[in-house]
Amino acid sequence: MIKMSKKFSGVVPALAVPFRGHEIDFDLLMEHLGRLLKSGISGLFTVSTTGLGHTMGIKSKLELVKYVSENRGSVFVIVNVSSIEFEEIRELVRASERLGVDAIASNVMYYFRVDEEGARRFFTKIASMTELPFFIYNIPQNAGYNVEPKLVRKLKSELKNLVGIKDSSANILQIADLATIGDLAVFNGADEITLPALAAGASGYVSALANVFPELFVGLYRAYVERDYRRAVELYREILDIAVDLKAMSLNLSVYGSLSTIYGREFALIEVFRPLREDEKEKILRALSKYRVK
Repeated sequence: MIKMSKKFSGVVPALAVPFRGHEIDFDLLMEHLGRLLKSGISGLFTVSTTGLGHTMGIKSKLELVKYVSENRGSVFVIVNVSSIEFEEIRELVRASERLGVDAIASNVMYYFRVDEEGARRFFTKIASMTELPFFIYNIPQNAGYNVEPKLVRKLKSELKNLVGIKDSSANILQIADLATIGDLAVFNGADEITLPALAAGASGYVSALANVFPELFVGLYRAYVERDYRRAVELYREILDIAVDLKAMSLNLSVYGSLSTIYGREFALIEVFRPLREDEKEKILRALSKYRVK
């Protein structure tokens, strides 16, 4: 029997989603998807933090899931169903099942503070809604709670469809601990520790900056898998430089500003985000020029 977690590995962009006013710009999204698929990515993580999923209404979320599922090529798709409204979660889960996506994921209950038992109940309730593979999405800096390996171990023994975790804690010791849990795909979500996370046992990474530099992230992953460690270190140093340069500003601003430059038209955030300053635009141009992004 093939273990479900083995399907999930490699480079998975946390899909950035352009807007036109309050509507998704599907024409530009198609161009962006095409560029990512040509780069050799393994999967897509959608309705994500980078993709502004937590700001979308259910209508836009359903439209996005349908569009990505129908235009994904041969890569796998993980849908983030996170919400504090269970009817919305159920609707996203049902749509994911109907559209044939490969897995769902969820944060803990955010806004309201949770403890370990609250997190266990929340994840159990969502996982029990479906037979689709389920991922825990750990992003403590945003959700306000860190899903520790001891809870993941407990849930792994209780939930038959728990196959992985996307961990954005940037805690390499936590990644290493998670990687010792049997039959669990561990995706690192912090761009600045891509190579250390692979060395610690991660299955791959869900990356925001892979929207901008997909070939760089794919190249690093392939070099590591092929044991070309010298090349892997070279590419990691480039990624680390980029992360330091661009993550000094808001991550969403840097990603969407970079994509606006690449596509020659505005890859727009929703309007509550501030515009880029001139010095930030110059920093983006230098990064794109330095790493010869097309």
